[in-house]
Amino acid sequence: MRWALLLALVCGCPEHGSRGLPNPIDAATDPMVCLAELDAALDRSCTVSTDCVLIDHGDCCGIVKLAVHIGTEASANAAEAEFQNCRDCPPLGCAHPDMAEDGNVAGAGQSIVATCLSGTRCTSVVQ
Repeated sequence: MRWALLLALVCGCPEHGSRGLPNPIDAATDPMVCLAELDAALDRSCTVSTDCVLIDHGDCCGIVKLAVHIGTEASANAAEAEFQNCRDCPPLGCAHPDMAEDGNVAGAGQSIVATCLSGTRCTSVVQ
């Protein structure tokens, strides 16, 4: 079972598929809106895997390693800071180990790596 689905079911992490309670005061704090804004701000372009590098993205339960175009780490980290200001993480009482964008956690002898998917988009996977 993918960790993302498991986390959504167990801890209700908004970034992993749980809808949570909507904020009637400010739609901008909707976790899905915040996540979409983060994704739009990231440069994930690539042609080969060496074009990509990992950054940390904090969800409500831990760290997800995101892959972005090498050289854009500063702007990606600024976008991550905006994301953290955008959404409110309620105390969920959950945690997960560092996770790749594919929803997997590195096991023994594995690691999370940045790769170029189909020669167009940086992403992180467990290898």
